Amino acid sequence: MNNNMQNQMQNQNQMQNQSMGMLSAKNLTILEDQMSKESLNYKKMNLYAEYCTDQQLKSVCQKAAQMHKKHFDTLYNYLNTHNKPMQM
Repeated sequence: MNNNMQNQMQNQNQMQNQSMGMLSAKNLTILEDQMSKESLNYKKMNLYAEYCTDQQLKSVCQKAAQMHKKHFDTLYNYLNTHNKPMQM
């Protein structure tokens, strides 16, 4: 097969997967990377908050940790609702 036909077939497969609610491999990789980053940032902010003696700084770190947890949860929920095969 030539390159053009392969690209067309890949595009058709991606469209079929998206219409069935499945995410492409590229999108799954992006989501995985973002979830890893959010998880790491959540852990870092919690750790920083534990070490802070200044109450205002501690509060800032705790708020940042909660923001990263919310982002992670949002991505997780998106993944669970958009990556299920169509049921027949």
